[in-house]
Amino acid sequence: MKELIEISFSPVNAFFSIMSIVMLLYWIMVIIAGLDPDLLSIDFDSADLDTDLDSHSHDLPDRTGVDSSSDGNPFMKTLEFFNFDELPLMFILTIIFFTMWFLGINVTYYLGIENTLIGFLILIPNFIVSLFIVKIFSKPLSYLYKQVNHKGEPEIDFLGRRCVVFATLEQNKTGQIQLTVNGDPIRLSAKSNTEEILLAGQEAVIVGESEDKKYYLVEKFDY
Repeated sequence: MKELIEISFSPVNAFFSIMSIVMLLYWIMVIIAGLDPDLLSIDFDSADLDTDLDSHSHDLPDRTGVDSSSDGNPFMKTLEFFNFDELPLMFILTIIFFTMWFLGINVTYYLGIENTLIGFLILIPNFIVSLFIVKIFSKPLSYLYKQVNHKGEPEIDFLGRRCVVFATLEQNKTGQIQLTVNGDPIRLSAKSNTEEILLAGQEAVIVGESEDKKYYLVEKFDY
């Protein structure tokens, strides 16, 4: 045990040991105090939404045809590749810190690394391996999280409801819609169900939901 503590708090591994302890304390607070694990999250639609809102503002010309932002933020795409959108951010950070701590102490112990510079260089592949571990385990953990995190709110059936396009919708690009339910404004991620592009401010109707339940399908309301 003494050797484990010494390796864990060596200059190379100390940060991840401390952060692992912080993560452990955080989850204890979640269990005891009922903190919401969803409190910290990443908005993966924000880049596209900001672009859409700017491109259709009253003060700026329409920039829908500009290709510079249509592919999305590369950083956000990278996070999506590693399934950062599958779990709350604190889940992801917990997996990363514990993985880097576990790999770090084992590499230090079995390879007998004493050179601090080499130890810090090893952190780069350590971090990359941790990201792929997140990618592997995020899917099953996401399923379990959704099963145990039901808060008991009545489910709202959005199908057939009228809404207003908040950020431009295309068939292959996610935007946002806004509607009012029981007096409360609600915004949902959505895509156009047809090849027609729906601009901000247009009325639409929700006609379906994606298979992964991440966004809704809408069509222009012209009845």
